[in-house]
Amino acid sequence: MISYDWKIRLRKDCNEFVKNNIPKRDYDFEVIYIAYPERINGKIPPQIITFVAKEMRKTIAKNPDEAMDFLSFIRKNKGATGEKIFTIIMQKIMLLHPKKYSQMLTNLIFETKNEKSLNKIFDNIIFPLMKKFPEKYIDKFFEWLLSSPSNILIENIFRILNKYLKTNKGISGEIFKKCESLWNSDNQFVRDGNVLILKTLYKVDKKLYREIYQNYQKTYNPNFIEILASAVSENSEMIKNCIEKWTKSGNVKIKKSASVAKKNLTKIKKKK
Repeated sequence: MISYDWKIRLRKDCNEFVKNNIPKRDYDFEVIYIAYPERINGKIPPQIITFVAKEMRKTIAKNPDEAMDFLSFIRKNKGATGEKIFTIIMQKIMLLHPKKYSQMLTNLIFETKNEKSLNKIFDNIIFPLMKKFPEKYIDKFFEWLLSSPSNILIENIFRILNKYLKTNKGISGEIFKKCESLWNSDNQFVRDGNVLILKTLYKVDKKLYREIYQNYQKTYNPNFIEILASAVSENSEMIKNCIEKWTKSGNVKIKKSASVAKKNLTKIKKKK
């Protein structure tokens, strides 16, 4: 619990820091709370860091242009505290000024190689953006997927697409069509992502899921069959007919996919 007096002081110092220090490129934000008397294991309490970040965010929101370099700097050079403050500020700033910070966000996700850091960016910054601007960010995700992303970036894109799909069945057709355009990708992470989407489609839109298998039951494309086989989620005659056809194929990759599909089917039967 932060006392009323300290809230007043921290609020004032945050406002002055943003207005006076950031334009001078003095980015040592620790000056704001260094005098705070309490410590937890020798460190400033996390609620103080959160309070400071939210107060800075209020002032930055009024003049976002000058803060870009500051945010980039603290994220790269101020350790876990810098990352935390960056995330708290960016959560709101991106929603208020999405165009101004769009390129910065794109650069950030391609530069970030640490899996945990990238997960936080997608969960705390990008997912809220997607909920507010779904059409824009679905398109942006597929732009990123076509821009030689890292495997951890691919995983995050499909993870958040999947997370959003669970909250909005109405957009399932659009998401599937865009995913379908990548079914021939040679990247295993992209194919795994498509499997994830198909499995979720079964949960949120069984009609669409069944239409997909109906439309692809005559395909001989090994990449397509690998995705379909890995995403088998129900024990139906149509699915069993597909598996039987794949089993009889002379293509080694298709036979392997048939084996995966059979295992999935066995798991489904055991659950009943």
